[in-house]
Amino acid sequence: MDGRLNNFGDDLNRWMWGKILGRSLDTDDGTLVLAIGTVISREVIPPAKRYIVLSSGVGYGAPPVNFGGPEWEILSVRGPLTAKVLGLPPEKAIVDGAALLRLLPECTPLPASERDGIVFMPHYESLHTGNWKEACEMAGFGFLDPHTDSEQTVQRIRRARLVIADAMHAAIVADTLRVPWVPVATSPQINSFKWLDWTLSLDLPYNPTPLPASTLLESVRGSSFRFYGEKFYLEDRTPENALRHYRRMRKIKSWKYTPQCRLRLVQLTYSVPKKVVTSPVLRRFKKQQDQNRTHRAAEHLLRTAKLPSYLSGENIFRSRFDRITHLLQKLYC
Repeated sequence: MDGRLNNFGDDLNRWMWGKILGRSLDTDDGTLVLAIGTVISREVIPPAKRYIVLSSGVGYGAPPVNFGGPEWEILSVRGPLTAKVLGLPPEKAIVDGAALLRLLPECTPLPASERDGIVFMPHYESLHTGNWKEACEMAGFGFLDPHTDSEQTVQRIRRARLVIADAMHAAIVADTLRVPWVPVATSPQINSFKWLDWTLSLDLPYNPTPLPASTLLESVRGSSFRFYGEKFYLEDRTPENALRHYRRMRKIKSWKYTPQCRLRLVQLTYSVPKKVVTSPVLRRFKKQQDQNRTHRAAEHLLRTAKLPSYLSGENIFRSRFDRITHLLQKLYC
């Protein structure tokens, strides 16, 4: 890693492939392998001589201009929405690459009798302003920090009875390890397109439970997203609407004035209100608000844990797992 705080899903790439393949994804011949993550975006992908895509997805920016050219080998993508956006045949949509954790002996699913406790992982950006660790403590749940070493976190998920997932890869890993999970959304920033892309790959529904903000500042931040193009949560979660929303957002981002407009809107709708909310004058008010909101968030977590849980059918999971496992031999051919 480069010293930055990675999120849970991205960090899986750091160690998982070395254990599975006996080598890293990096090559010496200028080949870039795009694996786990929403990384098929011209804003993310660095220049390379050759590209191999294994299970990656779209969800934010537009794909590279040269995508699909002779330097690209598309083994698979995360799900049917990504395939649709990229103009790929449906059979290229298999499943997220984190399903390959099942190849590791230490990731063999545990029987229910050996699992215990409920854990919650928020979206990594929720940690900027939220107080979800304390909310988990109030609820008696384990808190999964999306910035913590992902190898340790995988084992915590493996030993849990239930996973409450705001972070998509918490749900993906739970499903892979056969741990029931419940999807939630802590803010409008939760990307419905990405979630649907994955759940559709396993014939699962996606009906997340909204959770209230755990602090006053988290509420302020959540209210600002719609003003500067960070609202990815959809009330209408049909595949058709998710595709429309993705294309609309991509169009907005491609407008040449978007970066400077976004900067101004962030200042007006979040930075200025943040200064007001965190000012010394409102310190006592903010403290009381945060206590109340964290307590309310804990109550919602408790209620969420009683909802019906999700788990893909073993036959469906196995068919996707077998297909993506078969592709591993093509990685370095």
